[in-house]
Amino acid sequence: MTIFGVILLVVAVVLFFVARNQAGRLHAMNAAETYTAQLLTEVHTKVTTTLDAEAFAQPCEVEGVIEADEPLTGPLSNRACVGYTRTVTREYEEEVTEEDDEGKRETRMERGSETVESEDQRVNFWVRDATGRVLINPEGADLDMVETADRYEDAPSGRGRSRTLGYHYVEKALLPGTKVYILGCAVDFQGQPIIAQHPKDSNQHFFVSRKTERELAQSAAGTSRNLYYVSGALGVLGLVLLVVGVF
Repeated sequence: MTIFGVILLVVAVVLFFVARNQAGRLHAMNAAETYTAQLLTEVHTKVTTTLDAEAFAQPCEVEGVIEADEPLTGPLSNRACVGYTRTVTREYEEEVTEEDDEGKRETRMERGSETVESEDQRVNFWVRDATGRVLINPEGADLDMVETADRYEDAPSGRGRSRTLGYHYVEKALLPGTKVYILGCAVDFQGQPIIAQHPKDSNQHFFVSRKTERELAQSAAGTSRNLYYVSGALGVLGLVLLVVGVF
């Protein structure tokens, strides 16, 4: 009973931190100013001419449609994109032998998988709204991508206790023409504003989402609230089991 109490307490702590992260995301969205491309340019000009370029570091949120002057090409889909991830997973089966409490040995074949290749590529892009467009540097951002390729290729090989069955190829990408909501920090880049990761605090929320601000806020509020409840309940139950197990 004690071990179950410890497990529940660990789960409760994990859920608490997940809930806190969602609450932090909601707070960051509520605290950030919403800018159009034109307004962000005006603020940038005012700050950099009055002070200097390094003084311009404005947490902000923008919405618009992705445009790319020099897009990437997805290696699996061949589609134009501004960011993609590619993973290659080896599917295999291997012989596993286990021994029970009575010393009886049992051998069986188990299937498994392992990632053998992974790639993450991004390029600067624009977000256009009704007033103009603003440059985005997506390095360090959480990108809300869509799956653009998913295929499996048989490639049986190997002998003995382990053998390869095949390879699973998956590509996800962020495509031009996608309407997005972006929360980040506007800074100076070669005399113009660019939204990027906060220059002095990498823990600041920075993400590109295909959902609207309202959808994200509702999701974050609901998720954090529910996880706090579950975390509290599991924490109490874990403590009860721990006390009962000890005494």
